[in-house]
Amino acid sequence: MIEKKRPVSRKVVLAIIGTGLLAFTGILTETSMNVTFPDLMQQFGLPIGVVQWLTTGYLLTVSLVMTISAVLKAKFPPRTIYMIALISFLIGNVIAILSPNFQVLLVGRIIQGVGTGVITTLIFNIILENVPLSQIGRYMGIGVMILSLAPAFGPIFGGVVAYFFGWREIFWFILPILLISLVIAYKNIPNQHTVDREYVFDFLAFGLFSTAMIAIISALSVLEHGTFSPLLLGLSALAVVAFGAFVYRSGHTTKQFLNISILRNRATLFALLGYALFQMTNLAVNFTIPTYIQLVLGATTLAAGFALMPGSLLGALLNPYYGRMFDRIGARKPLLIGNTAFVIVMVLYAMFAQNLTVFLMTFFYALLTLGRNLAFGTSMTAGLAQLSQKERGDGNAIFNTSQQFTGAVGTTVAALFMHIDGHSSVSVARQTATGAQHVFLFLVGVGLINYLWFALFLKNEKKLDV
Repeated sequence: MIEKKRPVSRKVVLAIIGTGLLAFTGILTETSMNVTFPDLMQQFGLPIGVVQWLTTGYLLTVSLVMTISAVLKAKFPPRTIYMIALISFLIGNVIAILSPNFQVLLVGRIIQGVGTGVITTLIFNIILENVPLSQIGRYMGIGVMILSLAPAFGPIFGGVVAYFFGWREIFWFILPILLISLVIAYKNIPNQHTVDREYVFDFLAFGLFSTAMIAIISALSVLEHGTFSPLLLGLSALAVVAFGAFVYRSGHTTKQFLNISILRNRATLFALLGYALFQMTNLAVNFTIPTYIQLVLGATTLAAGFALMPGSLLGALLNPYYGRMFDRIGARKPLLIGNTAFVIVMVLYAMFAQNLTVFLMTFFYALLTLGRNLAFGTSMTAGLAQLSQKERGDGNAIFNTSQQFTGAVGTTVAALFMHIDGHSSVSVARQTATGAQHVFLFLVGVGLINYLWFALFLKNEKKLDV
């Protein structure tokens, strides 16, 4: 009862908001750029499978950078970590603005991904270290809400800016948000820090893990060509060997990287699997809908951006309520209700895929986010709550890493299903609609698999002592 009465300080709240704004900006650029893919395909003369690397490469970078959050936390005070994130993101932003071709634009996005990866883990570390367990659902919900507002505004922001100005202006217009973030966050981030001189980073484990993740994404991209080539087999073998070596290394070294031993907690493991699959569906749908609206329905980037906004905004604003729901009633009902709503809406998408309108897309997406966000946010909060205070930093890094990596997988898988090789507008529209239907059917399957993970989580969860 004493812990429940302990208030969260104003400085901590402002630190969450300030760091959240920087992470918000990173996600905003990602979801804004998704809307511009058809324009970029035309401008650079590239297929969708190449252009989607602006999202895939960005998210892959974010996920890999998140894995080093523990060493940053051990060696640097939070304020320094914030500045590393801000400077990286700003450099990447400038490169993107000035990029003369697709390759340079991709480099700028990757550097921005470094900043986003650093800042996203910092937000949740601030929450986990400064908020009492009895209020963890509420403040995790606030953190998730800030990040979820970006997908709400990103597509319409990108659509409006690209329609009236151009894609480069997306990067110009976010500069004021970076300044506001700096003003709010810098003085309010809790900066007490003792350097952990015993923390020795395991560069070999990091290299093996990175190799495995890059190989997996590259193998999925090769599949776009529809053939099982020697390159595909080689990349698949490399991914298996590198990941196996990473797991072996993790269990036979005193150096530190990702503490995957926390996944011996079965409840946390199953919550993580559900969480990761939901993020994969999130990015797959967010890639598919704007592409469908533009290439099948012939609508503008403005219409494509608006289709995602109402649902994303509604889901984002409800995240704090969903967090309080977890504090009050636990994980069972939010997980099962949220996943059921997700499966039903994906079935509707698949049924109407050949005859969708902008209105139906918008309406279905609003229903989708209500369910997905309920189960998505609850799975992370519930999974981390199963860990000790000492373990939650590692758990936060693993959850956030899986979120970004599976987001990259989701975008790549959606691009794979929507592979376009026709040249006439009729052929492109037909292939895109059929590909979208395949994406939706695939995601119905993912939702059904999540019933298994959530059932296993509920079987293994322990009651929280708050």
